[in-house]
Amino acid sequence: MGNLGELMESAFVRVKLVAFVHFLFIANGMLGQINGAYEFYNFLFIISMFWTMHSKDSIEPVQTALIIDASSIFFDIVCIVVMFYTSNGWAITFQIINLLIRPISVILLYREFNARGGNMQTGSVFPTTQQRSYQDIDRPVQTEPTTSSAGPNVASIF
Repeated sequence: MGNLGELMESAFVRVKLVAFVHFLFIANGMLGQINGAYEFYNFLFIISMFWTMHSKDSIEPVQTALIIDASSIFFDIVCIVVMFYTSNGWAITFQIINLLIRPISVILLYREFNARGGNMQTGSVFPTTQQRSYQDIDRPVQTEPTTSSAGPNVASIF
């Protein structure tokens, strides 16, 4: 087996690694007394990671996992601060470690997103001032019929 750099550039190793590591830390982080928000967004993240592994060519699952993972950084901070004194040390430790590895997983998911052909353009989400070309369906363009000797003329049958 090659070095770690070659392994991380492999097709789906990044996604599987991110899913496994976060699953390990989320499962241990949920061993303490937690609130429902922590369960909810981490459940959505793990489901989006499974979706990403299943749809190997699509960029939408990776984009969904990337957005949930990036927003989970803020949500983790809030949940850790709110539940710090009521949860046990084991769970809080794994929640903090999970929070610390989230930026790394965001980078890995972004690389996977780019490898699948995705790009983050603001014009695709937000309106722009650029004029887009469109087809005017009120005035259809007249085209000259092309003659082809590919087969019999269907109109001559009737």
